[in-house]
Amino acid sequence: MTDEYVELQRSEALADEVDESIEVEDDRIDPAQIGEIVTYTLDWSVESLLDRIGKTLDINPSFQRRDAWTVDKKSLYIESLMLGLPVPQIVLAEDLQAKGRFIVLDGKQRLLTMKQFAAPDSNFKSFRLRRLAFLHNIAHNMTFSDMQASLSAAEYAESLLVQPIRTIVVRNWQNPAILFNIFVRLNQGSLSLSPQELRQALYPSEFTSWIDSRSADSDAIHAARGIKGQDFRMRDAEMLLRFIAFRENIENYAGNLRAFLDSACSAGQAAWAQGGATHFEDLAAGLEAAIHRTIDAFGQDDAFKRFEGDSYNRRFNVAVYDLMTLVLSDPKLTDRLFESHRERIKGAYEDLCRTDASFQQSLQVSTKTIPATAGRLKTFGAAIEAIIGEPLEITARADKVLTRGD
Repeated sequence: MTDEYVELQRSEALADEVDESIEVEDDRIDPAQIGEIVTYTLDWSVESLLDRIGKTLDINPSFQRRDAWTVDKKSLYIESLMLGLPVPQIVLAEDLQAKGRFIVLDGKQRLLTMKQFAAPDSNFKSFRLRRLAFLHNIAHNMTFSDMQASLSAAEYAESLLVQPIRTIVVRNWQNPAILFNIFVRLNQGSLSLSPQELRQALYPSEFTSWIDSRSADSDAIHAARGIKGQDFRMRDAEMLLRFIAFRENIENYAGNLRAFLDSACSAGQAAWAQGGATHFEDLAAGLEAAIHRTIDAFGQDDAFKRFEGDSYNRRFNVAVYDLMTLVLSDPKLTDRLFESHRERIKGAYEDLCRTDASFQQSLQVSTKTIPATAGRLKTFGAAIEAIIGEPLEITARADKVLTRGD
């Protein structure tokens, strides 16, 4: 992945629909739970942190596929450490499932940068310093081992290792929603982050590792998002997870998307342990087929966008993504039926966007509520049923969600 591509993804990310990001108001947290949290401060040296990364600090080597920093930015961070300039603190949470381990809430890129530069190995790729502001004439284009062997740069390599890093640790938290809330607050005022990165840390397993790698390799998911490769914000991973969550368990959706996706991680691992890998591969293939159908029907430029009466909004809409992938992956919608009615399917979606106020609202406002989530599926599914003359499973399942408790 080139530095230029990463920068392009950063700029594209700013145009995303806001309903994709985590909503802290989804979670009703008892203030008493907040009061039970304990925080304490540690000053670990860089050398001490390097020894902990990948052991007690959860930095999986596969995270490098989601590496968000350019070499220039990494170089400046390393230079700040070597010179003793102020750097942001790192925020950790004690892992309730593994004594002595920590979940990184803020600072993962900084920890990764330290590891890649000062202690690279087969899992953590190295890089050379470049475009330094103060040490250009001393350390330009050097690796850490180059600096250690250099008469002029060795003192700065040693300074890096002994530099203290202020670390805040959160302990005695009992509700994952609290960590998500802290995570969001830490990132306010900067590029809005997908919560999927934190979810991967909270629920590490073969299943979530598969979600990570399978989505990173999926050209179809990237095409749906309009990106050219794996996404450093892990939006592609969340796209795969949310499809599986709704496809497997929509009947139990209660309106809290974060909790719903968290539970999908736990359920996914349980199924994986029972030999469910093939089943999840089939689901991923079904998602990719639905993405291709959507692009075939709407075109690359208009797929997964809201229709606004006479044209398509330019932004990807995650509610439309859920709608299209779940309906167009329905097993009752065969390839023959889809090909025969492709234009009418597109027309039905546009008609609903033009004439059905409730459907319009379900794609714009409070998109994660039960009425919006199940309502748009039932409405669009019913329209497709009228076109193909076959009942869809997803329509009946969405109706059960809407009538639950009646």
